[in-house]
Amino acid sequence: MTLLTLACRCLTRGTAVATAALLAACASHPDITPSAVVLNRVTLPIPDQPARSHDAWPQDNWWTAYGDPQLNQLIDHALAASPTLAAARARIARAQAAADLAGTATVPQINGAIDTSYGRLSEHYQIPKPPLGKGGQSVSQGRAVLDFSYDLDLWNRNAALIRSADAQRKAAAFDLDAARLALAASIARAYAQLASQHEVQDVLLATQQQRELIRKLAGQRAASGLDTQVELKQAESSVAALHGDLAQLVAAMDVTRLQLAVLAGAMPLAAQEIRRPVLATVPFAIPRTLPFDLLGRRPELAAQRARITAAIGEAQAAKAQFYPNINLIALIGFQSIGLGQLFSAGSLMTSAGPAIRMPLFDGGRLRASHASRIADIDAAVAQYNQSVLTAAQEVAEQLTHAAGLTHEEKATQEALAAAEEAHRLAMLRYRAGLSSYLTVLSVETQLLGQRRAAAELKAKLRDSQIVLMRALGGGFMDTAPVTAVSARQ
Repeated sequence: MTLLTLACRCLTRGTAVATAALLAACASHPDITPSAVVLNRVTLPIPDQPARSHDAWPQDNWWTAYGDPQLNQLIDHALAASPTLAAARARIARAQAAADLAGTATVPQINGAIDTSYGRLSEHYQIPKPPLGKGGQSVSQGRAVLDFSYDLDLWNRNAALIRSADAQRKAAAFDLDAARLALAASIARAYAQLASQHEVQDVLLATQQQRELIRKLAGQRAASGLDTQVELKQAESSVAALHGDLAQLVAAMDVTRLQLAVLAGAMPLAAQEIRRPVLATVPFAIPRTLPFDLLGRRPELAAQRARITAAIGEAQAAKAQFYPNINLIALIGFQSIGLGQLFSAGSLMTSAGPAIRMPLFDGGRLRASHASRIADIDAAVAQYNQSVLTAAQEVAEQLTHAAGLTHEEKATQEALAAAEEAHRLAMLRYRAGLSSYLTVLSVETQLLGQRRAAAELKAKLRDSQIVLMRALGGGFMDTAPVTAVSARQ
């Protein structure tokens, strides 16, 4: 007869009656349920512009659409070498180990032990008395056993803990996706800022050339008596002021390069190797299924849903603590006085049977523990709902912002064209001596402002698009349906 068979027979004969009696004496069962309700959809105001597209959801490597190999290299290096992502991967490994540990509760446990000792035997302790001549003497003793145990998990406590641990592992993996997306978006935004700074630099350099020409022309006119030294000094002052603007811009560009190098997981010295960005124009597009699919496209929301599942598992495990815990235990081994007979047939010992443990009176400890786990569910649901509202707000803001910038773009281009024409006419009149330098300077100031406004608008459009890419999940997709999340047990 095997130990397992013996244990099962013992369980069959005695456990049913004992379990019924113990269930009648259980600690009071908690009547506590979650109160939070999970948001499972969003409602968004969709502006008329930009136009919708059925395939507008970002791809996983959405940044490659800008067609800049240097940007691709920076983001790829960051995703491989970032300490932030390394820490997120370590959290995944830890969560996986916790899930593996929880899974060990569902398989039989076998432990071996060998104990040996040497000491004096009591003459009056053992019944029957020690072997003739052994009582009161110092002898060697030995014990070699294998212990078997198996938790029947009748109330699915271990199963609930396994589900909770697995959900925590998934949450850690989703956190890594969220960190990857945030890092890629941060690099893309800084890179786009560097591109914008180069475009503003182009505007200032072109203006500098114009002011140098005006300074030479003012010098010629002053030498011929058509202008005074006042106009000449004004022209020289405007050139010097522009040099200051250029120096300030170059310093800002150096700072942006340093930020890019650090974000990419490189040392600041690598900033010197970052060249001028060459970003293609990517049109705005809104997914047709935006209100319905948004919750499944955001990695941080997927992580929050996984944490709700984990909290539910913890609450179910706490609830199972109110019921009897029944284990099958068995032992086989050898025990003897005198090591010479330890492994003889007469030293064999065995035991098998059920072990039943349950709470009868705990002063409310289990009820408080269960209430705490229920509160964790409500907190997880509330945090998820807040994240849903934040996600909806971010998307709505970017869509509204993008629509406004799209309408503003046409007006800015018209204003720039008018300023270019006004500057051309002012220069013609100044060369012909029909207007003063102050008129030219005033028109040029307006032109410089319009050129900067056009460059800044282009930068805003690009930045808004990158932020929208992140708000739309950056290519992430959670295959689990959002409506499957439930806070009820």
